[in-house]
Amino acid sequence: MKSSLFSSLFALLLIASVFAACDRMKVGYLNADHASYVPDTVLVYRTPAPDSERAKTGAPWTSTRIQGVAGTNPINYKYVRVVAKEGGDAAAFDAAVKAGEVLIQGGIVQVFPAALQRIPNGVYTLTLLVYNEDHSRELTDVLTFVVNDDEPTP
Repeated sequence: MKSSLFSSLFALLLIASVFAACDRMKVGYLNADHASYVPDTVLVYRTPAPDSERAKTGAPWTSTRIQGVAGTNPINYKYVRVVAKEGGDAAAFDAAVKAGEVLIQGGIVQVFPAALQRIPNGVYTLTLLVYNEDHSRELTDVLTFVVNDDEPTP
């Protein structure tokens, strides 16, 4: 009687451990507790200074690469939303993102000159999502673009 009880208990524990081992473990890690852009504001001008490289080439306005993000590669970034102030239009900025005129690649955000035909002057503060295979973190109000008319000449 005692040995059949122990055999049954052992079989039950074995079956329970098999089911516990089938649980999916999360892959890797993601740490974005100190994620930030330095500087966290990019000045964008509809009319760049005439002698600037941007005026000659049509290069986009580009943020620095985000700092303070660590995790298992690949680490991806995605646009979540924008808050527009001081005359800005969030819907127009969203449309520019959908049209590919504002890009987020590898932690760098670029605003192309074509976006300026769509978005009015104003202050645009972005929220991004950083993620990898099993982890994600929303970075609220992490980067600001200030759109103005004319770039001051030095």
